[in-house]
Amino acid sequence: MTMNRSQLVSPFLIIGGIAFAVAGLTSLRKDSAGIKPNVNPFAVQGSAYGKLLARLSETTIDRVWHLGVEQIVPHYMSGIGHGDDHHEEGTASANDHKPAPQVTTGPAKPEDRSLLHVGKRWFQDRVIAQHHRTNPNSLNDRHLATVYRDIEEMLLRSFKLDPTHYGAYDSYHLFLTTHDFGGTPEANVQATKVANAAIAAAFHESEDPEPWLTAAAAGMNLYLMDAAPYMKKGETIPLEILKEYREKIGYCLAKFDEIQAKSETVGNWDNLSTERQMEIAERSHFAKRTFKQFDAMIARAESPKTAPLPESEVAKSEEPDKAPQP
Repeated sequence: MTMNRSQLVSPFLIIGGIAFAVAGLTSLRKDSAGIKPNVNPFAVQGSAYGKLLARLSETTIDRVWHLGVEQIVPHYMSGIGHGDDHHEEGTASANDHKPAPQVTTGPAKPEDRSLLHVGKRWFQDRVIAQHHRTNPNSLNDRHLATVYRDIEEMLLRSFKLDPTHYGAYDSYHLFLTTHDFGGTPEANVQATKVANAAIAAAFHESEDPEPWLTAAAAGMNLYLMDAAPYMKKGETIPLEILKEYREKIGYCLAKFDEIQAKSETVGNWDNLSTERQMEIAERSHFAKRTFKQFDAMIARAESPKTAPLPESEVAKSEEPDKAPQP
């Protein structure tokens, strides 16, 4: 049986319509310069679900960091603490080219022979074996570059989900500004955009005090980036820069105190876990301690008879010792 011309027209029209629709969507998603706009499916970014996903993604990013960059099995994945020598993970570090030893299990202690303990160890062994590296050599430079790119994409995705989350912002900033991973002019430009986005997002918060601590940290990072050229040359940081960031960071810390006091009055603060309260309190103490140095630097800059305070002390105290952990 043959099809006449009228029967062929409809399928061709349908196929043509689909092709035009695909071409139209492609043009909307990508301009002539090849710059992709921000995609926010279901408006999840910045929503309550986005904030939850941003916190949950920290574990995934941390796992990729350990397995891909440090090339070790994270202890939390196996449930074995750092002080437990029951297992040897046997994974090569990024600079270790020696053959990796096999995973071994030591003799069980008499008190550890219960069925529950044996079953727990069995699952731990399976997790370690799943992620155990059998390649005796570390990743090459190209492979590591791919891992770095994947981690940066995950950090950016987590930051977009919740720009006010301190962990999502600070991990991404550290990654961009650490010379082993970022530290390029392009990465520094991105770090500036990310900091400004974190500060702008905090201005929409009137009930949760924590975003204002993130904004204060972002303001301090912007200050350090602006002050870096002067510090590198051994020059005094201009007074206008010091006053500008004292005002910006001081405003963020004042908003934090105001909203926290309000949340304690209405009972929202009590809804947080004790660990979360302690974490926020510790970060607040650190931010305020660092912020106090602006007054001393400004006083010295305004007094020509006094030797200038080494502004590098702010850089030393701004960030505690830590590796860029997603």
